[in-house]
Amino acid sequence: MTLAERLNEDYIAAMKSGDKVRVETLRLLKAQLKQEQKTDKLRTLTPDDEMAVLTNAAKKRREAIASYQQAGRLDLLEKETAALAIISAYL
Repeated sequence: MTLAERLNEDYIAAMKSGDKVRVETLRLLKAQLKQEQKTDKLRTLTPDDEMAVLTNAAKKRREAIASYQQAGRLDLLEKETAALAIISAYL
């Protein structure tokens, strides 16, 4: 099973369970993978390409967490931390 297929299955399960943070995070990851695929004329992504997309997404979440900590935005900090945990599960 490819990462895209696994993300899609988990996305559907999250929608059924009503887990909003997981749905939003998985939707974002699916879109980023599709965008990466489009940038190179619809080529098939290798597992290394998929991991690079996930690593980049995790890096962005870590940067956002640091920014929200400095700004004292605990509401956004919790959301980003949860999203990072979801992304890390796929890494």
